[in-house]
Amino acid sequence: MATAGTKPSTMRAVQYSGYGGGGAALKYVDIPVPSPKKDEVLIRIEAASINPADWNIQKGLLRPFVPKFPFIPVTDVAGEVVEVGPAVQELKVGDKVVSKLVFWVIRKVVQF
Repeated sequence: MATAGTKPSTMRAVQYSGYGGGGAALKYVDIPVPSPKKDEVLIRIEAASINPADWNIQKGLLRPFVPKFPFIPVTDVAGEVVEVGPAVQELKVGDKVVSKLVFWVIRKVVQF
């Protein structure tokens, strides 16, 4: 884990590796902290929800479109921007944000 002011190398996430299994299939894992692409932001998640849309994805109701496994389910988040890509102009580090994520666009949602 990193000290204050530095970006850690790993973060915690909840993910599942196949269809079905409900809450019992969700597992905590450590994964690398991504760096945002030019038009992305990295958010330190302070609150997230798993809602009916996420459960429908896990049940396989949207296959073959999504997901690729392992999959990190979450669509609604709140947190703080900790890093911005070079093309991002609307947000800055330190901004508090609330967002409905589009799972086919977002790469990872995790806590670090």
